[in-house]
Order: sequence, then structure tokens, then C-alpha cells
Amino acid sequence: MRRREFTIFGALAAACRSPERPRGAMPLRITAVKTVEVRGVATGKGLVLPWDPKRTPLDTRDYVVTQFLTDQGLVGTTIDGDYRLPEGIGAEVQRRAEAYFVGKDPFEIGRHQAEFFDRQQAPVRLYFLEIGLWDIVGKALGTPLYRLWGAAADKVRAYAATVHFDKTPEERAEDALKFREAGFRAIKLRLHHIEMKEDLRLAETVVRAVGDSMAVMVDANQAGKRPGDPPPVWDYRRASDTAKALEEMGVYWLEEPLARGALDDLARLRAGLKRMHLAGGEGNRGLREFREILVKGAFSYIQPDPVVSGPISVVRKIAAMGEAFGVLFGPHHGKSGVGMMANLHLQCAAPNSGYLEYMYDPGYWNPEGFQVGFSAPYPVDPEGFVHAPSAPGLGIVWDPAFLKRHGLEQS
Repeated sequence: MRRREFTIFGALAAACRSPERPRGAMPLRITAVKTVEVRGVATGKGLVLPWDPKRTPLDTRDYVVTQFLTDQGLVGTTIDGDYRLPEGIGAEVQRRAEAYFVGKDPFEIGRHQAEFFDRQQAPVRLYFLEIGLWDIVGKALGTPLYRLWGAAADKVRAYAATVHFDKTPEERAEDALKFREAGFRAIKLRLHHIEMKEDLRLAETVVRAVGDSMAVMVDANQAGKRPGDPPPVWDYRRASDTAKALEEMGVYWLEEPLARGALDDLARLRAGLKRMHLAGGEGNRGLREFREILVKGAFSYIQPDPVVSGPISVVRKIAAMGEAFGVLFGPHHGKSGVGMMANLHLQCAAPNSGYLEYMYDPGYWNPEGFQVGFSAPYPVDPEGFVHAPSAPGLGIVWDPAFLKRHGLEQS
């Protein structure tokens, strides 16, 4: 049996048959943790975020990279990132991860969730570390993660997630047509105008330009808004009127049209829709919050994030909960290319998978800057699909020069 064909049970069976057991058939131990900060990575020029009242242009992102080293030579690599990470975050991640994980078996995911991830407190995000453990597990068993988790599919259709909002409707329509030529069959727009009619003009212009050749999604980014915040802050009437107009246009989903805790109003809004999805959940955490979302019927398309909503073992359970409620699963991720790859595996293993979020807004948000450390941006095929990798673990092909420059191990 070839290494890539091993499953958990296959690896154990092979270990019993042969004295030359593959790496991973024997117990693994983490021998060291290595964490570095990678700051000021160029991602574009002049990005303005729709939720920033100061309209401050952003040109770079910061990242924290953690590697787990093992006694069998396997290395698991994971990354978190943001526009501006706190000073000293690398040292804090290193301190916490090293204190707990050295000497531990990376296969014991459930134990690590209970003893480490469930006990972590803000402001440092640590859920991203579990991705590195899974990277090791897949490599030890010689299989990509989506096959280890069930392999419901081997590809996912992607949408180009734009971020910059200071463009005219006509400019965004031109972008959509260019993105279609690049392979994308879906695009997400950011709503941000004070007047509803201006938001609708943006969506309508893009929908008219692409016709039936692309799905169009829109994101209102209202989940974190509160009364008194800089406008626009939507109330139920604004959300309802916008949703009805977007549905008539044929928009595929409306994302985060109300505050995160407004589950009753979100459920009422969703109940009034016939075809368009109501999407959200990127900032919600844990099984209990998503259980409440699903029981109340707030969304028909859930978007947990693999470094915000919980470690990916929890996000897998959220996906299954969504399946039980007949809800689509399309996790959010705008932190790093590693999180996007984790989502690709998660979605290929989920029967209720929706679209893969692929951050793409050339000039303002370039994939080379987001997928930091990769040998090249992960491709979208001519039909708009992103294919699962065949290499074990996360399956990322890392840039050796990037790893060497930052004192990291070849992964």
C-alpha cells in the first residue's frame, strides 16, 4: 500500500503487518515549537475597508507563523494574520504553545481541545495552532486532510471576495468581467453607502454586467456594528428592504445584514426570503453559539471561521450541525492562505459545502500577499473550481526561500 493511501485504520493495520512501519504508525511526539512574526507583507496599495470610519489606506499585513517539530521529522506549519497584529504576539504564541505542546502527541486532538484550546483567553488568537497539528497528522498518515475527513468532493467552486469599497459600480462591473476571465464564477461585493439606493445600484450594475455567468454575493458587514457607530448602521427596515430588492435581482446571498446578536430579527428576515440565502457567523464562536443560530433559523448559509470560531475540529462539528439543519456551510476566512487551505479541506469533506472564500481584489488585495509563504498563489481553474491538493496534510507547496529567510524548517 502506498503512503498516500493510508487512513488511520490502514496505517494501524500496516503497522501490525510490517516491522518497517511508516512514520505516524508509531506514536508521535512534538519536540519543539518555532514561532516567528512576519510583518509588513505587501498586499496591494490603498486598500480602504468598508468598516473603517477614518478611511485609512492599508498596504500591508502582518503574520505570525508557527511550526511544530516532531521526533519523526515531520513538521506542521500554520499561520494567522491581520492588518495589524499586536506587538509581541509571536513571543506570546510561542510561550503558550511551547509550554503545552512539547512532549504531546499531535494525534490527540480532542485532548488538546479540552486542555488547551478551550482554556485560552483573548486577546491572543490561538485556534490557528490546531491547523498545524492536523498538518502533521495528514503527513504521518500520507493523506491529504480532506480524504482523512471523508472526501465528499475533491474540488470547491470559489468566489472572488473583494474587500476595497471605494469603487464605482461601473468599475466593479469591469472587475467582475475580468475576474470571470481569470476563472471565477462568483464575486462578493461590499455594501457601504449611507443611502440604500446606492448600495442597490452597485449590486444591480454588477448583476446586469455578468448576467447568468457569475453568482453575485453581497456583504453588509453589520455584525459588529452598534447604534451610534459611524454610519451606515442598518436597522431591521433597512435590512428587510435591501434583502427584498437584492432577491429580486437574483443575488445569491446577503451576508451579515444585522448585528451579530439579533438572531430573532435575522430569523424573521430569512423567513421572508424565497430564493436568496442569508449568510453569516464569521465572528461567532463555539458549538453553543452556532446551535442557537441554527435552532432559531437565523441563517441558511453558515460561515464559521477556522481561527475565530474555534479550532478546525470544532468547525467540522459546526459543519455537521449545519447539515442536520439543511443549511449550507461555507466558512469565512480573511486571515491567511493557510486558513483558506484549511477551509478547502473542510469543504471537500462536507456534503453541505457551499462556495470557497478566495480573497481576491487585485491592486488592493493581491493573492501573493495573502497566501504568504506559498511558492505561488493556489490556482482557480477555468471553470471556477479550486481543487484539493494531492499531497498529504494541508498539501501546501512552500517557498523554500521564504522559510529560509525567516529561519523556519522545510515543511
